[in-house]
Amino acid sequence: MRDPRELYELSGAPTYGAPALLALSGFMDAGQAAQMGAQHLIDTRPSRIIARFDVDQLVDHRSRRPIITFDKDHYTDYQPMELVVRVVTDEAGKDFLLFTGPEPDYQWERFCAAVAILLGELGSTLVVGLHGIPWGAPHTRPVGLTAHSMDPSLIQGYASMHDKIQLPSSVEALLEVRLPEAHIRTVGFSVHVPHYLAGAEFPAGSVRLLDSAADVAELSLAIPDLRSAADEYLRELDALVAQNPENAEAIGQMEAAYDKATAGRELSAPNTQPKVDEENLPSGEQLAAEFEQFLKDSGDGKGKGGGFSFGGAGDD
Repeated sequence: MRDPRELYELSGAPTYGAPALLALSGFMDAGQAAQMGAQHLIDTRPSRIIARFDVDQLVDHRSRRPIITFDKDHYTDYQPMELVVRVVTDEAGKDFLLFTGPEPDYQWERFCAAVAILLGELGSTLVVGLHGIPWGAPHTRPVGLTAHSMDPSLIQGYASMHDKIQLPSSVEALLEVRLPEAHIRTVGFSVHVPHYLAGAEFPAGSVRLLDSAADVAELSLAIPDLRSAADEYLRELDALVAQNPENAEAIGQMEAAYDKATAGRELSAPNTQPKVDEENLPSGEQLAAEFEQFLKDSGDGKGKGGGFSFGGAGDD
């Protein structure tokens, strides 16, 4: 393996020992939960880029093509992808790291080694991974979360939602395996996004992720604007559903199935959330298509949705 340190350039440093949040794009992030949360932190908190990874070595540009502008008779304004580390300051003045950018297509082991070396240079001993997953639960019930870590102390109070299973990996999952080998604790949070909103923005999921990250990393993240946006989104979604009898009936069926699944169970919500059996769920694609059509029929493509998209799922 070539020297992993050649994959990044470090140009600054936060307070030594700052925890790190990981919100890479390209893998699963239902409801854009991690991406919206990360962008909100960048937009609302003091931050600066302190490290850049070499995306030419790590990313397949043909599968995720960067944007360029064609202006009348020439190309201009090429926008390269960036895989960067920012130092962000929370409300209490505490620094933390924020990894954003595309998940590497190549050199996963070397990238993980580079992250371990970089975190070692900065004295970071805790990494928190964030993303959203589609879940069989309605938006009218508490937003649930699955936590995973090799360190049981980091996930106390979170119930396991799965038995032992095999599934396609991600770089974030590999980091949860490799970083503890370098004595860096890791924990991942997967917020439960209603399956029919997997391809839409779901700010309530972003709130849930940031609250969980703040708790485990001991950060002060009030995020009042994001909370307000999440509340407004749910109100507008309820209004949209109420105007379409078919959607209202489908959501009602999900609520009944969800409530049946929780009856008589001790749930420490919002840290646990049951998953309704697939046969008891309306089709997520069908619901998403109906929401999208309703917005189109409203005239300007926004209607009661306030500009939120209910289109099909897709990673960037």
